[in-house]
Amino acid sequence: TSPAALWAIAGALTLLLLVLPLLPHPKQAPVAVVNPPNCNGCRRCFVDCPYGAIAMQPHPDKPGHELARVIPELCASCGICAGACPSSTPFRSVDALVTGIDMPRQPIGALRQEMERKIAALTGTSKIAVFGCECAADVHGLERADTAVLNLMCSGLLPPSFVEYALRGGADGVLVTGCREGSCAYRFGTRWTEERLSRQREPHLRPAVPAERLRIAWADVHEMSQLKAALGDFRDHLQTLRADEKRLRAYAPRR
Repeated sequence: TSPAALWAIAGALTLLLLVLPLLPHPKQAPVAVVNPPNCNGCRRCFVDCPYGAIAMQPHPDKPGHELARVIPELCASCGICAGACPSSTPFRSVDALVTGIDMPRQPIGALRQEMERKIAALTGTSKIAVFGCECAADVHGLERADTAVLNLMCSGLLPPSFVEYALRGGADGVLVTGCREGSCAYRFGTRWTEERLSRQREPHLRPAVPAERLRIAWADVHEMSQLKAALGDFRDHLQTLRADEKRLRAYAPRR
């Protein structure tokens, strides 16, 4: 092949790579949806979206406030924005939990209902709620009588308040898993989740939540054995906590 032909091929491939992002492509899932009455213009979804798919505009019903707007052609349908929304808390005393921004495929209200149902059905001495990620190790194989599994579109969809809600609802511990740092399918889902749970990013996990009841174990698709080992270690840890608490109660002074 002549040098001219090689340059022509290289030029054509370069042009294709430049044009590829501009070509229309089908959406894999419905994009995020904003609910104006529940959006207070806090900008958290705007800041956390890895794809710049959130824009802010004047709120039509609240003078002086902003309203989030989804740019459909940029939205990757990851749900990180829903995890960032302050209205995505399961503690809201409403029958139908509607958030400021949500994912039609996995609404926060439906996630609350699923979590309540699964935790209520748990049996055993160490009840664990596992929040997984569709793009990481398959958590469905972890489900058993004492372990409730909730698989998310991305770990970044998890509002930190769900951890506290699970513990108050009857779980002895909560394990959060997903893609490892640097391999997140949605760029920053892993990082934002870890920062929220370590109280470095809003919305953050409340200080009242006991750290010993929460475990984070990142595991990619091929690391299922490591995830099972991490869950087993966490279960042993919770059983030790239970034994220590019983011992403390036994020696507590009676009144």
